[in-house]
Amino acid sequence: MRATTQCINTSRRALCRVFLPPIEQTMLPLPLFFLPCQSVTKLHQLRSYASKPPARGPRGRTAVAASEQVAHEERGFDKRFTTQKDIDNSGRSRPPQNDEITDPLIMVIDNAEPEGPFPTRHVLAKLNPDELLRMIQPYIPADSSKNRPKPQYALCKIFSKAEELERLKQLREKKKAESAKKIKSKELELTWAISEHDLGTKMRQMGRFLAKGYKVEVLVARKKGGRQASMEEAEKLVKSLQAEVEKNEGRETKPSSGAAGGTMRFFLEGKLVK
Repeated sequence: MRATTQCINTSRRALCRVFLPPIEQTMLPLPLFFLPCQSVTKLHQLRSYASKPPARGPRGRTAVAASEQVAHEERGFDKRFTTQKDIDNSGRSRPPQNDEITDPLIMVIDNAEPEGPFPTRHVLAKLNPDELLRMIQPYIPADSSKNRPKPQYALCKIFSKAEELERLKQLREKKKAESAKKIKSKELELTWAISEHDLGTKMRQMGRFLAKGYKVEVLVARKKGGRQASMEEAEKLVKSLQAEVEKNEGRETKPSSGAAGGTMRFFLEGKLVK
């Protein structure tokens, strides 16, 4: 074995003398198997510790574990449990469902009394393809000051997806109905000496509001620094206004205030659009 090693070394040096200049021959490193054992050990150690070790928190914990512990201490319970405050801050208009539920343990209702607590992942794994799990009551932590020594796990219910679609449909219809009940109001201002063209524009505008079921308050007053209308012109304007209200199936919600030729207010409302 020694003779073979020596032969390889001799051939290597001969090749170096032929192909390399003298200065580079002196800088050529020995192959790895000719390095002393101590050098090989140091190279191996350098490679093993090349990556930076994970940051450590209190008592040797990693930074991630330390931050989770801080969150646990601030809340007083596992941060995975979902409280009402968490739901409010989530930006969703509904409670969490299916994989959105991060609580490790939950109570479950499935057409019966609540049962549990069960591991959430196990409950989700047993759902049928046409079912979903929704939280209907969030987690309530223990609070000895409120005579609640133990926490109340989030209450979840199993729904069929068909029921959920029907529920969403009814919710949309309810919102639409509530929006329709909120009657919008508009205001219009006229002067007694208004021109025929401008009066026609205002009447058409009022008619559109009434046709949409809006409440419309019309104020008619004298024009400051302008021509003052005669009583005949004022009475004619009042009749034009009343005719436009009748044309659009509107009505006066209460008697008008003031007098023709002075400052007069009309309180009108269009027919509610269904």
